Amino acid sequence: VINRSFEAPLEKMFQMWTNPDHLAKWLPPTGFKMHFIRADIRPGGSTLYCMSNDAGIKMYGRAQYLEIVSPNKIVYTQQFCDENEETSRHPQGPTWPETMHTTITLAAEGPNTTRVTIVWEVYGKATREEQETFNKSKGGMTQGWSGSFEKLEEYLKS
Repeated sequence: VINRSFEAPLEKMFQMWTNPDHLAKWLPPTGFKMHFIRADIRPGGSTLYCMSNDAGIKMYGRAQYLEIVSPNKIVYTQQFCDENEETSRHPQGPTWPETMHTTITLAAEGPNTTRVTIVWEVYGKATREEQETFNKSKGGMTQGWSGSFEKLEEYLKS
């Protein structure tokens, strides 16, 4: 579970999470760029994206949107895949769980402040080793989300 407040109205923050043009600007890990190959962000919709960096690392991923309740909730599953959408494993983590489940809750704390809460968890069948890998990686996940949130704060100012 990760929480953070942003100086942005609730509706604007919802757009940051549901508009692929916005997501690509701030969501990828620090040092990576992101582009959507397909983006259908709605309940039952899905995305296919590619993240790459200057060192030549390229990672593909997809998300399946399960629930979107404007402007407060977004729920999706996420997997690494190849460019043909065949499920693959994390490039640097062969024991990373195959599927992650993400729930994003947005709550107004004032007219221009929104609290974002992310619950990120293993989804579906996972081995004990995969669950342990996830549990041991919580510090890195917090660091990764914090980096993305720093970029989001800068993007909201622009």
